[in-house]
Amino acid sequence: MKRLLTVLLLCTLPLSASAVSEFEMVLNSYGKLRTAAGKGLIRSKGVNGWTEAMEGGDAVDAELSRPHITMADREGNFYIADKDGHAVRKVTPDGTIHTIAGTGEAGFNGDGIGVETQLDQPNGLYTFPDGTTYILDLGNSRIRKLSVAGSLTTIVQDAGGIVLGRGLWVSADETLIYYASGEVIKKWTPTEGLTTYATGFDGLANIDVDPFFWTLPVGNLVVTDRGANRVYRIFPDGSKVALAGNGQTTGGGDGQKALETALHGVRGVYFAPNGGYYLATHEGGQVWYVDTNGYIHLLIDGDTSHTHAGDGEDLKTPGRKISEPRAVTLSPNGDLIVTENDYGYVRVVERILTVLDVTADAEKGFTLTWSSLTGTNYEIQLKDDLSETTWRDLGEIPARSGDIVTFFTDAAAGKMKGFYRVGVVE
Repeated sequence: MKRLLTVLLLCTLPLSASAVSEFEMVLNSYGKLRTAAGKGLIRSKGVNGWTEAMEGGDAVDAELSRPHITMADREGNFYIADKDGHAVRKVTPDGTIHTIAGTGEAGFNGDGIGVETQLDQPNGLYTFPDGTTYILDLGNSRIRKLSVAGSLTTIVQDAGGIVLGRGLWVSADETLIYYASGEVIKKWTPTEGLTTYATGFDGLANIDVDPFFWTLPVGNLVVTDRGANRVYRIFPDGSKVALAGNGQTTGGGDGQKALETALHGVRGVYFAPNGGYYLATHEGGQVWYVDTNGYIHLLIDGDTSHTHAGDGEDLKTPGRKISEPRAVTLSPNGDLIVTENDYGYVRVVERILTVLDVTADAEKGFTLTWSSLTGTNYEIQLKDDLSETTWRDLGEIPARSGDIVTFFTDAAAGKMKGFYRVGVVE
């Protein structure tokens, strides 16, 4: 299926290329902010606000109980670790919410059907594009797998206990698991079992793998240390180097070096396909983007005063929109997902295709440049005149990995005008 995203009008007027920064490309690739889930009535810690009447209802009318992270599958479903609700919820594309794991009562009654199986403070999760979801079951000190069919299975049982576990990452072949436990990163493989991977942190939060730093088959682990106000890359020998954060609560800021900027209570981290990454600061109340040159940029402003604003507004609209973000992730289609606020909200900013530049040359033809998504095929179509009834296909540009910008050139010499459109092949 082809989904038209943008229509372009091109003429022979020379359009000079303008320097567009990496952050501008990221910012321009997002549309409006919206609330995807959460009603926001209960702030108290340890209170389960879920009621039976919420099951299957509108997600924005459901009470989430201090959710800690949300991820999405390729079909547009959101998976929420509803910590104090002792459950994992799923928001479907029609905006309704459903319990898919946990009974709402904290405890452990073995493995089995997800909705009949108890969880205890699920504080983290990791969702694959097909919907398979791993759960960090904090109170039961287990890593559990929820299949697409809905069965829940224990994969890792940590006899030493998981302390304040939040961060969880699973390799694509499911043979490597990293998770955070207090001041320690632990690693699990089927052959080696459970081992300690790295120590010496102050208070770990979320984790991700840097896809552009290949000293391991899957890249190097990157962690947020909320207690130290820093972000670290961890090497295979367990050593670490700071990537972002000055270790303080003030200093630096928008457009400054990430290592010179305060990241107060940094918790969320998630890599973009181009090697840049997103950060969420709990006490700072903000979402940041760190570009591939190591500079940090404010993406979503907020505070620690339980602000909930900006729905229906473009992301570039000034103002504080969030509070105390716990996690930031990207859906497979590139949407930005923020889990935030003691009152419990899931916020989403839609990823859009944005034309960055158009150049026209009588000899070289037209060149289009647009922000793109990894793994997405694009098709270019042309009308020489808008009175034509059909668009003419110029060809498909196949999916690439790691791109943030895509180019297309129609090299027809002497072309006086053309009407082009860029579409996504789904």
